[in-house]
Amino acid sequence: MCPMNSTLTAQVRPAGLLLAFGATAWAIGTLIVGDRIYEGIQTLDTVTGMLFVVGVLAWIVVVARLRLAGDGVTRFLPYVLMATLTGAFVLNALSFGYATHDEFPLWLAVVDACWPLSQLLLLVLGIVMAVQKRLEGALRWLPLLAGAWFPVTMAASILGGDTFSVIVSAVWLVGTFGVLGVLVAAQPHRLR
Repeated sequence: MCPMNSTLTAQVRPAGLLLAFGATAWAIGTLIVGDRIYEGIQTLDTVTGMLFVVGVLAWIVVVARLRLAGDGVTRFLPYVLMATLTGAFVLNALSFGYATHDEFPLWLAVVDACWPLSQLLLLVLGIVMAVQKRLEGALRWLPLLAGAWFPVTMAASILGGDTFSVIVSAVWLVGTFGVLGVLVAAQPHRLR
């Protein structure tokens, strides 16, 4: 594991701020767009979703640099996540001009798999980080809770419908990814 130095601290703070900003932006965008998210591609949701991905990527770079996923084979998980998150970003960037995901050409539909795959890998990373115990307190558990965003919002959709799912999604984004970002930015020394 890499010791925290002033250069690394200077890199960790912006990553935390980007994570908090991206999660909050996407949550707000989701609430503004509302149920129309389920009708097709919405520009505000797409743009704020890209901000979210940038923030998560910044956080994953920190996780990789500090080996917060461990020193064994799990140390490669953040790099796989970086690839899938990059694919998710590219999908959003290239989705402008399409009304729905059904209109995507085959190659873009393949790239579309990066979104759910990245969310699954975030959950796996959260589990790995909790088990590794390299972080303490909320920093140990927030990556796991953040990684549960996708299953939680899917369960909310099934149990309460689309509107409920949109609200749960926004609250979960801010309450997990957003809070994690603020803690990382405010207390980079706790990442060791």
